[in-house]
Amino acid sequence: MPAHPSRKEPGCDALRTTPPPRRAGRGPQVTEDRPLKGKVALVAGASSGIGASIARALAAAGASVALVARRKDQLACVERDVAGHEVPAVTLIADLSADGAPKETVAAAERALGPVDILVNNAALARTGPIHDTNPRHWRQAFHLNLDVPFLLARTVLPGMRERGHGWIVNISSEGSLLQADWSAPYSITKRALNALSAQIDLENRHLGVRAIAVLPGWVRTDLAQDPESLGVGVTDLLDPSDIADVVLWALTRPPAVSIGPLIPVRPVSRSAQTLVNWEQYLRTLRHYDASGGHMVDVPGIPE
Repeated sequence: MPAHPSRKEPGCDALRTTPPPRRAGRGPQVTEDRPLKGKVALVAGASSGIGASIARALAAAGASVALVARRKDQLACVERDVAGHEVPAVTLIADLSADGAPKETVAAAERALGPVDILVNNAALARTGPIHDTNPRHWRQAFHLNLDVPFLLARTVLPGMRERGHGWIVNISSEGSLLQADWSAPYSITKRALNALSAQIDLENRHLGVRAIAVLPGWVRTDLAQDPESLGVGVTDLLDPSDIADVVLWALTRPPAVSIGPLIPVRPVSRSAQTLVNWEQYLRTLRHYDASGGHMVDVPGIPE
């Protein structure tokens, strides 16, 4: 579900994780310890959390990685980790919501590393609230970053992937996209649309060796997530960003003849960490949410 807006960003040490040993798949150009050697990955939203963990995992698996995000300092932390795997890498500071930025970013990545084989769309805007109180500007912002940007990035890399006969589009969605939860718009709606975009891309391109998946994480332990202890949930019950990275790497290393997805939910095992239950608990902590009526209560001084 959406990130908690008041949490602070971690430093490099908090962001850094060490991926566990991985087993290689049986796809083309696979080696036992570097299953993605020779591949080029572009990770959008790579500066922290799930995106950073995916970037590290792909680098550990041998892929060259283009790291894309707005936050230069946080991205530098991830760049140092990726460089430690002795793979080519490039850091691209970009606001992907800006006009022309998706196409320009892909062009810059390909100039530095070569044609993109793996596109990971992790950049997103986590804005929630009731429909009747959603600012139209916020609605448009969420749709633009959560849906338009992945579409524009995919549209840019797909022709080359189709021509070469291989490629992956990996969209990081949310388990919240599967739930009809109170106060979850526009986040859950845009993620639901991202699921449909992923399925459509896969349907149109898998016969050419190009695949698309949407990975749907449940509650993941990041510095931007809701504080689990405030909701009576143990921190260890949550998923770790590296768990999502493991699933992505597993998907990318399946044999070409194996069909997976296109939607891949990834949930915590613990009942106490299930998304819908804790989203409802979180709503009840908001002083301007009516727990009995499920709607916004007029409270003076609440900003838009």
